[in-house]
Amino acid sequence: MTKRIISIWTSLLLAQFSHADEAASDRRKVEFFEKLYKTRIEGVKPLEEYPDPDQFYSAIARQVGIPKKAFDAVEKRFGWKQNDEFFLAAVVKGGGDADDWGIMVTKFPTGLKTAKSIEEKKKLLKAMEMKFVVIHYDGTISFPKEKKEEPDAPEKERPETGHVHPRKGQAQKP
Repeated sequence: MTKRIISIWTSLLLAQFSHADEAASDRRKVEFFEKLYKTRIEGVKPLEEYPDPDQFYSAIARQVGIPKKAFDAVEKRFGWKQNDEFFLAAVVKGGGDADDWGIMVTKFPTGLKTAKSIEEKKKLLKAMEMKFVVIHYDGTISFPKEKKEEPDAPEKERPETGHVHPRKGQAQKP
């Protein structure tokens, strides 16, 4: 009888540990990110309770400092920093099967906040810049290369569909 109780007790303990490990390896659970970043994440609801999964991952990213790391990275690489002249904004994408966070960092002129006319805002927006930063779960940071289109590049035809893609800025023919 004692052996049977010990056996049942051991089985229950093993089942609980395997369930805890399962939650810690599921990227749709807060526990995964707590284990990954060795920190307690508070106030983030389960993924299913958000209307958009990006809201779940963004809430986690803020708590583990992903936007701050992206701001530090663009400062180091491009010299961008928040000051009297510019402010930075970040949009974080993450989750799913990816092993990284994608962060779009945008540098805005601070005058945009106080611009009174549309013309003034349009002029200030010309100074806006964006950079995409990838922060891998292991902490490495990269900046994906931007595809630059040749100014005189011919239209691209897709033989499989017969569809022609016009160059940027060129009006499509009806």
